[in-house]
Amino acid sequence: MSERPRRDSHRPTIHSPSPSTLRPALLLARRLAFARTGRAVLVAALIGLPVAGLAAGSVLVASTTQSTEDRLTVELGRSAALLESNGPDLVGMRQDPVDRYATTTEPGSPLDRFFADPSSTTDGADAPPTADPLTAVPAGAVSVPVRTGSAVVAGPRVPVSVTAVEGQTWAGALHGHWDHIDGSVPRSPGEVLVTPATLDRLDIAVGDSLQVDDPVQRRMTVVGTLRDLGQPASTVAVFGTWGSLGLPYDGASTQVFLPDHSVTWPQIERYNDRGIVVESRAVVLDPPFASRSTRGSGSLVGYGYVGLAGAFALFEVGLLAAAAFLVSSRADTRTHAVLASVGGDRRFLFTVVSTSGLVLGAVGAVVGTALGIGGGIAAYHLLDTGDRAQYPGVHLPWLVLLAVVALGVLAGWAASLVAARSASRVDVDSALRGATRPAPVSRRRWAVAAGPVLVVVGIVTTLACGIGVLVLNDRPVQDDHLALVVGAGVALGPCLAQLGVVLAARRLLGGVARVGERLGLPARIAVRDAVRNPVRTVPVLASVMSVVFVATVVLTFAAASQSQTRAQYQFRTAMGVGTASITAADGRTDDALTDRALRIVHQVLPDADVRVLGASVENRSDDEPVTLPVDVRRPQCASGDTGACASWLVSPDSSSPHVLTGSVDDLAMLIGHQPSRAARAALERGDAVSMRPEYVRDGAVRLDTRPASQFVMFGEQPTGEPLRSTTLPAVVEHTDQPLEIGLFLTPQGAARHGLETDRNFLVGAFPDGISDEQSDALAATWQTSVGRDADLWFPSFAVETGPDDPFRPIAIVVTILAGIVTLGATIVAIGLARADGRRDDEVLDAIGASPGVRRRVSTWQAAVLTLVGSLVGVALGILPLRALTLRFTPTPTGVVHMPFAPDPASLAVLALGLPVLVTAGVWLVAGRRRRVAVRRTA
Repeated sequence: MSERPRRDSHRPTIHSPSPSTLRPALLLARRLAFARTGRAVLVAALIGLPVAGLAAGSVLVASTTQSTEDRLTVELGRSAALLESNGPDLVGMRQDPVDRYATTTEPGSPLDRFFADPSSTTDGADAPPTADPLTAVPAGAVSVPVRTGSAVVAGPRVPVSVTAVEGQTWAGALHGHWDHIDGSVPRSPGEVLVTPATLDRLDIAVGDSLQVDDPVQRRMTVVGTLRDLGQPASTVAVFGTWGSLGLPYDGASTQVFLPDHSVTWPQIERYNDRGIVVESRAVVLDPPFASRSTRGSGSLVGYGYVGLAGAFALFEVGLLAAAAFLVSSRADTRTHAVLASVGGDRRFLFTVVSTSGLVLGAVGAVVGTALGIGGGIAAYHLLDTGDRAQYPGVHLPWLVLLAVVALGVLAGWAASLVAARSASRVDVDSALRGATRPAPVSRRRWAVAAGPVLVVVGIVTTLACGIGVLVLNDRPVQDDHLALVVGAGVALGPCLAQLGVVLAARRLLGGVARVGERLGLPARIAVRDAVRNPVRTVPVLASVMSVVFVATVVLTFAAASQSQTRAQYQFRTAMGVGTASITAADGRTDDALTDRALRIVHQVLPDADVRVLGASVENRSDDEPVTLPVDVRRPQCASGDTGACASWLVSPDSSSPHVLTGSVDDLAMLIGHQPSRAARAALERGDAVSMRPEYVRDGAVRLDTRPASQFVMFGEQPTGEPLRSTTLPAVVEHTDQPLEIGLFLTPQGAARHGLETDRNFLVGAFPDGISDEQSDALAATWQTSVGRDADLWFPSFAVETGPDDPFRPIAIVVTILAGIVTLGATIVAIGLARADGRRDDEVLDAIGASPGVRRRVSTWQAAVLTLVGSLVGVALGILPLRALTLRFTPTPTGVVHMPFAPDPASLAVLALGLPVLVTAGVWLVAGRRRRVAVRRTA
């Protein structure tokens, strides 16, 4: 029997931490931390990178969030107060003291009665007057009125619509809201200032003439440049003296600044009774009561997102840093043994190693924070549009940055704890002899059994809580937060499952090893090394698994949301077709107005195929009749506004009229393909073609004429008896998607069946859409050509482009980020393996193995770790979506629940493509040169 090693009783013991031993421990920790420069840089970089991201995100959030002073400067300049109209001059409106746009209406007040019934007023007038801030200026107070509108100026090729501002915006009291950049200021109505973007857009310079075509025709001189700091720098605007640009007076578009007259809260309440809101510097800085506005709360959300991302990043790199500390501690085993042999107890060794983590964490945190501040400032300047309401300026949140530094230091210390615990249990005799066995692995049975149990518990918890959330959300009355509480289990379950995988990782890698041993010598060495050294391979597997898990969760929910959006989307016409309904101010149609609109559209868009169709009149007052086809297949729709339960099927809609008239070619443009033979024959006979089968029964469609007041909202069938009904033959024309086109007839067929249609519906083919420049040119040309009647139609087309698809950009960004993190983690792991496996390399050198063998070993180990981590991460990442879409009852008609629709391509990229990419990257960066083996001599 061998005797247990006996501790020398005569050896002095260095206890820790006492004041006399703490200083030596700190000195030793500092020396050990930087004794190996490469590993010190690696650990500091691992801590510094997420800290830099946290710092950069914090700087960016702070720099894009307005403080109270920033907001007052942008909105008031140097003025004391601002008056602005907020509706009719009626009693009942109350504003928030901090946010003037956050208003409430007192119940039972004249304003409340007016909103309930616009025809009722306190004095019996048809309509109350709009509040006029110019008439509310206090007696003797200096005021600067500013009026905003639009104007049309001559451009290099086509007229350009610009923002027009009248008033002394260059006054010193408004500096901070408007910034006079260079040149002089207007001294007469014939002089204007413009933004620098206007000079570029119109290709002019200061001193040149500017031709204004609308609302007045006048040639003016540009005497300087000025910019509205509350708008992006790309804004095209013209600034003139009061009345010089011919803007019509409108109290709603006028702001009155009071440079030196402060307004108190009681005065603001009196202004509110006149329909005027006030921004008072004194009241905003010292409000009479706490503000109920949510304005400015976005910074807390921003810091929350940055904090979550930073915590996850620190967790990721903390795993790798812990592995690096373990490898470094194993390399310093002899040093630790020497310390123990001269009297250092376990606490002293623990303090030395953990303090080295504290030192490296501090270095990484400080350097990372400094780099993050620089990166945040650079990102701010890249994103800055010049709008000081959104980008008020660079702000450094010092308290948040100090917390980031502390978090980085704490992360470095936490990453070294496992290595410190291992170092404190050093076998002195073996270490002094030079033994290089792997670190002992815990074989406690509870840890081995806990892994699979946690995986099962995590999966069951996720599915059960997901079903619970669905059941709670389906309740008719939800006056609690139980769904949120139960929903936390959907997030907690996968985390428990991941923890179980980590605990069972050595057994999992052992199973992989039995397969890998059959794939050649490099694969056999790689998998055996991974199983034999879990202290550095399991953190890498956990890091890859968690990154892929998060990426999978994001991609699956994004794909499901996109699928739900597609299912809910209602196509107006075929793709690339634009429509516009032209009606006069009173809602009536005007053939002359329609002809002018068509002529201007052809002038601005000469290549577009635009034509005029007849349309049913559906924008009628309550007592006027409206004719609509009857939905004869309407199901019982509990909720929802899609498919067979779409409210458009039973409700008037002037932008998408239910009955259109035109030719066969017009119908082909609307539906995107040539009509069928049956549809063409029906049009030749004067019958109707229905794009919606909900209107057709037994080859006929019924149209009811009823007062507009009988049509109800929320997709319900009209109430009351119709004034008259008309039945006409119809055929169904099938389309790729359900379109918002009810019936289509020829003009002769509509007249024969007594259907009233007006020639006011423009239809055009725009396969490439309408550019912003074309839209501006169309608006400017319409405004200058029509003059006073310009407000009768807003010149624009609703071009059908289908539902937005943000999934692909999200998938690309998430996959790239996951690939970068996974590649970095794997390269770190391979580097640690090569540093830790120096003796294995010496043995391979001794038996004549080529350098390619070591390279293939590294590649195989990268492939094994990333493949296992990616597959497990994808499998667990699908769980939350599956749990929240696991329904056992039929879906009500018209309701579109979030479907279980993960994108197979993106999941395949994460599960298989990512490991292949990372493996290729490791193959490229793995060392190729033959390293001279260092052999021991007796």
